[in-house]
Amino acid sequence: MEKSGDDVVLLDRASRATRGKRLTKLLDDEIQEDELFWNQDALKEEEEDDNYQEEPEIADEFDSDFDEDEPEPEEEEPNKYDAEDRMHKKKRLVFPGKTLAVKKKKKKTLSKLEGSPNEEEHSGKAAEEQQDETGERMIRKSTRTSVIVRQAERDAIRAALQATIKPVKRKKEGEEKRMTQEEMLLEAAQTEIMNLRNLERVLAREEEVKRRAIVHKNVYNGPQIQYISKNGCSYLEFIKGSSFHSEISTGPIQYPEQPVCAITGLPAKYRDPKTGLPYATKEAFKIIRERWNCTWTFLRSMRRSNNNTTT
Repeated sequence: MEKSGDDVVLLDRASRATRGKRLTKLLDDEIQEDELFWNQDALKEEEEDDNYQEEPEIADEFDSDFDEDEPEPEEEEPNKYDAEDRMHKKKRLVFPGKTLAVKKKKKKTLSKLEGSPNEEEHSGKAAEEQQDETGERMIRKSTRTSVIVRQAERDAIRAALQATIKPVKRKKEGEEKRMTQEEMLLEAAQTEIMNLRNLERVLAREEEVKRRAIVHKNVYNGPQIQYISKNGCSYLEFIKGSSFHSEISTGPIQYPEQPVCAITGLPAKYRDPKTGLPYATKEAFKIIRERWNCTWTFLRSMRRSNNNTTT
C-alpha cells in the first residue's frame, strides 16, 4: 500500500481540572428524579386504607310494592355517591421533570351570586363534572384478605397431603437380604408347584373352549339333485339314488273326480258341513238335514232306553 503524502498529526490535549463535573451532575440529577418517581405515594401499597371500608354481604330483601311501577320523577335527583367517589380518586403519577398543576378556584362574579337558585345549581353541577373529568376516579376493591385466606387454605391442603402420603423408603446398596442355598431351593419348589397349577388351569380352559367351538352338523345322505353350470350350459345331475322319472313326473296331471249329489245324482256344487255329504240343490240340502235329524233323534231315544234298562 502506498502511504499518503500528508501524515496525520495528532496533538496531545491538556487535561482540564473541571473535566467530568457536568456528567456527574447529570447522573446525580437523573438518579434523584428516578428516586422521586418510584417513591411516590401512588406506587406505595397502603397497609391501612382509611377510606376503604369492606361492606358485608346482605341478603336481598324485597318490599311489598316491588312489582309496582314507580312514577317517573320530574327532575332527576343529584347522585348521592358523588361525594364518596371524589374521596376515592386515584393518586396521579408524576413523571420526572414534570409538576402537578395546582387548580385555581375561580371567583364567582356578583352577577352569578345574584342569579336565580336554578342557575347556581346548574353552575355547581358543571363545576363538579369538570372536576370529575380532570381527576381520575378510583374504585378500589381490595382483595388482600381473600388472597390471604386462599393461600392459607392451599397451605393446609398441602400439609394434609404431605402428612397422609407415606415417604418411599429406598433401599440402600448392600441392604438386600442374601438368601441361602436352602431358602432358594425351597422358593423354587413353591414356584414350580404354583406354575403347574396355573398351567393345568389354563389347559382345562383351552379344552373347554375347543369343545364349545366344535359344532356337529347333520349331513344329508339321501337322493340329491345337483345343479351344474358349465360353458354357458346348465345341467341337472341326479345322484345318490335319485332319477329323472322319480323326481320329475312326465305324465299328465289327473284331475280329481267331481262329487255327485247324494239325493239327485247331479254334479254337486256344495257340501253339508254337518254330514259332509255333497248336494246340488236347495231341496236336496233340506232332505239331507231331515234325515240327519231323524237319525239323531232315533239314536238319542235308543241311548235313553239303554240307560233305563241298565238302571
